[in-house]
Amino acid sequence: MNEKDKVRVGIVGCGSFSYILAHAVRRSTNMELITCFDTVSENRKRFSEKFSCDQEERYGQLIKRDDIDGVLLVSPNAVHAEQAVEAAEQGKHVYVEKPIANTIADAKKMIDVCRKAGVVLMVGHHRRRNAGNRKVKELIEQGVIGKTIMVEANMSNYLGFELTPDRFRWYGDDSGCPAGSLMTMGIHHVDVFNYLFGPIKAVFAYFNKLYIPAQVEDVNVTVCHFNSGILGYLGTNYASRKANWMYIYGTKANLQLTIALPDLPFDEYLKATANISHYTRLVLVEKGKEAEDIPLPQVDPFLEEINEFAHCINTGDHPETDGHGALVALGYIRAAIESARTGKQVTLK
Repeated sequence: MNEKDKVRVGIVGCGSFSYILAHAVRRSTNMELITCFDTVSENRKRFSEKFSCDQEERYGQLIKRDDIDGVLLVSPNAVHAEQAVEAAEQGKHVYVEKPIANTIADAKKMIDVCRKAGVVLMVGHHRRRNAGNRKVKELIEQGVIGKTIMVEANMSNYLGFELTPDRFRWYGDDSGCPAGSLMTMGIHHVDVFNYLFGPIKAVFAYFNKLYIPAQVEDVNVTVCHFNSGILGYLGTNYASRKANWMYIYGTKANLQLTIALPDLPFDEYLKATANISHYTRLVLVEKGKEAEDIPLPQVDPFLEEINEFAHCINTGDHPETDGHGALVALGYIRAAIESARTGKQVTLK
């Protein structure tokens, strides 16, 4: 294939988030949606009609189609590895929504099989592409805040109260969504932490289950120690009013990044994330100066991801959010799970 070829894909998993990616494919001039699959026939029928694409009764039918170059996996975490491996073995390129998988073993298997098959493996960690996070990285690299000392962040929402037993996030074991809000939402900040500040060497965590009916925990707190010496805090919960912020402390100045998405039902909330830069505010607080709002461009993180996936398939280039980076983010989550279970600090391997 060459750079001008349109990449043809099938979407796997036709729930709420698949619509976000499908709309991004529509906005792209580099990709075409051919077909879809979901284990629930009503879901795939509705999706097929909405986006005028084919639908498959079985996943195996989708990945064996000759007119498919790759798959967009928007399926439950626990089946990511199985589906990615099967796709790679059929020579299909793989885009998988975060987290890469629920377990380290599954993530490593996905990376290994895709590498051996010579196919692209890209993971949808879209939050680092937010205009605010890109600007934060630029300001840090320019020395505007001096030396970074510590970082605090939180990502929380009422979403736990909307969980029902038919949704995989209801369950807190590896068949569902271990660590609950930390795996679902907090992992966005974990990827951004690694993107901005480099590797994390150890974490200490507390988990608790307080208010939601689901079996999974609804509140998580972790403290982390970066290789550089920076210390960090990350809080997430499934039971409060939405919160999405990051505060970075430097020797010259501090940065406060806030994403104030509207309070909406889950499906509508997801739609708003496509315009996330519109809801993002970045404030620079320098010693002896008034707090300054930093202008941010309007970007389209999902379109950027889709176009990069197509570009990597056409050129053989390596995606920014690859399997290894996603494995590092998952490693934080698994270390936090172990720490919360044992009451001890856990070193990331």
